[in-house]
Amino acid sequence: IQMVTVDEAHCVSQWGQDFRQSYLGIAEFLQMLPNRPIVSAFTATATKQVSSDICRLLQLQNPFQITTGFDRKNLYFAVQNPRNKENALLEILQERRGKSGIVYCLARKTVEELCEMLCEKGFPATRYHAGLPQAERAANQEDFLFDRKSIMVATNAFGMGIDKSNVSFVVHYNMPKDLESYYQEAGRAGRDGEPADCILLYSGRDVRTNTFLIEQAREVSDLQDFQQREQWIARSKERLKSMTIYATMTDCLRSYMLRYFGERSPQCCGHCSNCQGTFETKDITLEAKKIISCVYRGLQHHYHLSRTMTADILIGSERQIILEMRLNQLSTYGIMRDCTARQVVQMIDALLDMHILVLQPYKDYQMLQITQAAAEVIRGKQKVEWKKRKEEKRVWVQESVSPSAGVEEALFQRLSDLRTKLAEEENVPAYIVFSNASLRDMCRKKPKNMEAFRRIAGVGVIKSQKYGMTFMKEIAAYCAEQTSRT
Repeated sequence: IQMVTVDEAHCVSQWGQDFRQSYLGIAEFLQMLPNRPIVSAFTATATKQVSSDICRLLQLQNPFQITTGFDRKNLYFAVQNPRNKENALLEILQERRGKSGIVYCLARKTVEELCEMLCEKGFPATRYHAGLPQAERAANQEDFLFDRKSIMVATNAFGMGIDKSNVSFVVHYNMPKDLESYYQEAGRAGRDGEPADCILLYSGRDVRTNTFLIEQAREVSDLQDFQQREQWIARSKERLKSMTIYATMTDCLRSYMLRYFGERSPQCCGHCSNCQGTFETKDITLEAKKIISCVYRGLQHHYHLSRTMTADILIGSERQIILEMRLNQLSTYGIMRDCTARQVVQMIDALLDMHILVLQPYKDYQMLQITQAAAEVIRGKQKVEWKKRKEEKRVWVQESVSPSAGVEEALFQRLSDLRTKLAEEENVPAYIVFSNASLRDMCRKKPKNMEAFRRIAGVGVIKSQKYGMTFMKEIAAYCAEQTSRT
C-alpha cells in the first residue's frame, strides 16, 4: 500500500460537525500495516481546532498542510426572516424559473410537503431523503442531474459526491445545525464559476428543532463513554450557537463565515444581503424591561415560558392555552398590545443575542431565563439598542459586470441546443459536455481554430479534441448567417 487517504477527515474530530466513532479506528489500522505508507487527509470544512485534531488523531508525521481558501466570490449569501416561509420560497423560485437549484430541509416530512406544493404550483421539482426506496432516490437524483427536474427538495442526505456544476441557487428552508454543514451544502451552488445564490430562510423555531435533534443524538450516539458523549453534545450546541449568530447578525455574512474557518477577510464584502441591506438602530430599553419583567413574573409563578408564549402574554393574546394556564392573570399580560407577536419575538431574539436573556432546555422545548445583564437593564444601568433591517433588498446576484455581457443570446441558444444533443447521444448531463460559462466564453471569443478553442474557459485538451470542431462549425455557421443578413 503506497498511500492511505482519509476523505471527509473532519469526521475524526469530536469538534467536527459529523464526528464518527469508526474514524478513530483508522490510526489503529495504520499501525497494523507492516510499513506505514504515506497518509493524506482531505476535508472541505475544517476549523483550526479540527485541523489540529486531524493531525493528532491520525498521527500524521510532519504533515504538509495546505488550505486552498474558503472564499467563493461568485456566491451571494443572504439571510431572510420571512413571515411566511412558503411564500418566500415561491418568490425565490419564481425569480429563478428554468434555473437549477436545491432546497434543503431539516425533516423528511417537510421535504414531502414542499415537493408536493411546488409540483402543484407548476415547478419541476423532485425529492430526496433517506426514507425513500433506493430505486426512487436513484431515479430522482438522475432526473435532477440530467435537468429533467430543475429543483431538488432534499434533506442533508442529498449532495455527498454530487458535483452538478450548473446549480445556480441553494435555498435552506431550515437553518442547519452548524456553519460547517451550511458551508458544505450552500457550496454546491456555482461550481461552474457562474454567479449563484445561497439563501437561508431563518426562523427561531429552527434553533429549537436543532437543539432537540442534538439532545436526541445523545440516545443514539455510538460514543460509549458518558463524558465523551456529553462533551460532544456541548460542542454541538456551541456550533449551533455560531450558526444562529450567522442567521441573526447584521454584520457582513461572508466575513463572519470566513473568520469562523480561520481565514482573514474584509469587514464588508459588498456581496451579501447584510452588506447590501439597510439597517436602523432602535432604542428598545423600555420594551426590553417589559420582556424581562414578563419572564421574571413567569418564573416567580413557576411557569417555564418559551419565546412565543412570552410574546403571547405581552401582546395580550386570548389563545386557549393562555387562558387555560391563567397566564392572562400575570401583571405583564397585555402590556405590549401595540406590538405584534412577531415583533415581540424578534425583540426577544435580540435580547438573546445580547445575552440579556438565555434559553435553557425544559422538557421538549426551551424556556427563557434572565441573566445578570437583565438586572442591569431593569435598574436603568444598561441601554438596549436593536439594530434591525429597515428595508429588504432583493437577493439575486448583482455584479458590476454581468456574466452575460458581450454574449449574443441567439448564438448562446444554438450552442446550448448543440450541447443538449451531444449530451443525449452520450447519455450524460448537459453540463458534463460544457458549462454555461464555457458556452458564453465561446460566444464572446468565437474561436476559429483549435488553439483559440483551447483558450475558452473550462476547455482542456480532451474536450477540445472531442468537441472542438463540432462547436466551431456551429459558430462559423452562425457568423456566416449574420454576415449574409447584413
